[in-house]
Amino acid sequence: MPAQWTMNALRYISAVLTLIIATTALPANGQEGTEKTYRVELEARMTASENPIEYGLEWRIFKTDVDENGELPLLATANGGTKSFEMSAGEYFVHVAYGYAGVVRRMNVTASNNRQIFILNAGGLQLEAITRPDGPIASKLLRFDVYSDAVDERGIRRLIARDVRPKQIVPFAQGTYHVVSKYGKLNVETRADLRVQPGELTQATMQHRAARITLRLVRQSGGSAIADTSWSLLSEDGDVITESNSTFPSFVLSEGNYTAIARNSEKIYSRDFSVESSLNRDVEILIE
Repeated sequence: MPAQWTMNALRYISAVLTLIIATTALPANGQEGTEKTYRVELEARMTASENPIEYGLEWRIFKTDVDENGELPLLATANGGTKSFEMSAGEYFVHVAYGYAGVVRRMNVTASNNRQIFILNAGGLQLEAITRPDGPIASKLLRFDVYSDAVDERGIRRLIARDVRPKQIVPFAQGTYHVVSKYGKLNVETRADLRVQPGELTQATMQHRAARITLRLVRQSGGSAIADTSWSLLSEDGDVITESNSTFPSFVLSEGNYTAIARNSEKIYSRDFSVESSLNRDVEILIE
């Protein structure tokens, strides 16, 4: 559930990034050469009532006229928090990004217009997943993809963020997002629609009904796995889910019924088995 959040939670989500351009003179659109410049200070906030963001911002300043390629020429970039630029009088586009939140504004630089405040109307999203209340999943086996809430005419959602790490606090613009949590590399995933509120941290723990299964071809129960064995893993409907040449392959599988097929020395062995949520175990096939 969303929890009230101060800026301190977001200020340290990123290490301080190297400043590419801290203070630079930018010519007005269509003008070259040295001319009078004005110091312009740019800052960004999560909401109007928050303090300026100190770390993790990405600033980009563009001309307002497209070039021969139909693109807006990039004049300067900087990373960090509040930044100052020496800019000639004229109009510019300024884009600031913080995680997956961002704002673009047309800015008119004059002798009296030297400070710009960007309000992102953004919050944070922190994701985790479990298989049981006291069963957190190893981070290396988890990933989260974040999609738009809306779908297009083909029923497809727009991918916004890929492979978000568990427990990582990531800024997003205000709105509702469709989150897909994937556990392992095969058939385990769960989904949820989550709402991000400005200036707040939305924390969500998603539950997977799955377990880790290790396949072993053995001469006796509890014995050593026989080398030079190849494996096929089939769904209850007989579809091949994956194959492996590992002596004792390990998979994360959703709850359900499966068939394991082992091939060794031109002989084939098989066993049907079931997967129960959070019950990690070895599945042995005995050579008879």
